[in-house]
Amino acid sequence: MDKRWKKYQGALLWNGNPAKEAPTEAEAQEAVKESGAMFARWTSEWDCGTPTEWWWCIKDAFTPLKDFSAKQRYRINKGLKNCDVRRLPSGSIADYVEGIYQVAEEAFADYPAAYRPTLHKAEFEKWLSAVAQNQDIWLCIEKATGKTIGYAICEMADGFVKLQQVKVPTKKLGTEANAAIVYRLQEYYLQERHLDYICDGERNIKHQTQYQDYLVRVLKFRYAYCRLNIVYSHKMRFAVNLLYPFMGGVCLLSKVNAFLYNVYCVLRMEKIRRSFKF
Repeated sequence: MDKRWKKYQGALLWNGNPAKEAPTEAEAQEAVKESGAMFARWTSEWDCGTPTEWWWCIKDAFTPLKDFSAKQRYRINKGLKNCDVRRLPSGSIADYVEGIYQVAEEAFADYPAAYRPTLHKAEFEKWLSAVAQNQDIWLCIEKATGKTIGYAICEMADGFVKLQQVKVPTKKLGTEANAAIVYRLQEYYLQERHLDYICDGERNIKHQTQYQDYLVRVLKFRYAYCRLNIVYSHKMRFAVNLLYPFMGGVCLLSKVNAFLYNVYCVLRMEKIRRSFKF
């Protein structure tokens, strides 16, 4: 199977550069067959110029502070005044694990119960230590207290960088830590490293978040519209076709059942897939 596929929660996600490459439908079907995944998802027709129901949220040009609107500058300046955003040097993660864990615990506690993860400190520390070996970890330190109030994990890819996580607990949003973190990231990756773009990922179906909208409104990210493609295993295709007419009922039941919430998310993606003319 092509190593550019990444298995995530029983599905295959294309992990290549979406701006440069995409698998064929036949290749996706073969990957599903080889891996035993429920389905494979990828995008094509990158940045097609016409709004569609699917997109990647990206920033592909450095914006100096003076080019933001007055309201945007105020939020960024407030964040930079309140926070010190720094990239952790290689090999130093052990000194900061506790602070990062506390931020993650508080941030995930704000998630709705339907998809709130359960954190275990030992597992989180092990995962974070592994992440630090090949990804960039950024800390957001509150200047008034000297405490970690946010963090970002960034994965370098083929000419771009992925925002794997940016976490700030709700109680610290007033510091504008998010604005400080992302502004500093665009300085580093777009101005200093000259990467093609920063990517916050695809349209988010599962998580009820306005974060991508925030990135567009406040920090001059944009949506690169594209086409959503999905192929299913035989069993999964049967289940999707069976349940699709009852999506409204599944939606109601998903409010009290985490498994049905995942089912509903798949049906929503199928609806978007069908929105494209074939």
